[in-house]
Amino acid sequence: MWHTREQPDDFPEARDRLVDFCVTELLPHLDRDDRWLSDGELRPEGRLLAEAMRAETRTMRAAVSALSTAPDACETMAQTRVLHTFLAAHDHHQKLLLAADSTA
Repeated sequence: MWHTREQPDDFPEARDRLVDFCVTELLPHLDRDDRWLSDGELRPEGRLLAEAMRAETRTMRAAVSALSTAPDACETMAQTRVLHTFLAAHDHHQKLLLAADSTA
C-alpha cells in the first residue's frame, strides 16, 4: 500500500487485495469470536470485557467497510492502522477472558 502513494495506478488493486483478505480471513475470525462471546458461559466479571470486545468488532467491521471505499492510499493506511490497533486490543482482551476462565 505504501508504494501506491507514488504509483496511484496500483492503488485500486492493492486496496482490493487488502479488502479481500479482511473479508476472507478477518471477518470470519470476528464472527467466530462473536459466537464464542455470545454462546460461552462467561464469568460475571468477564461480561464487561466481552461487551468491549463486541464494540471492537463493530469498529473493525466499520473499518473494513471504509477500506472498501477508501479513495486513496493514505486513507487506506489510516483504516488499516485502525484495524491493527483494534485487533491487537481484541486479541489481548480475548487472552484475558481465556485466562480468567481457566483459573475458575
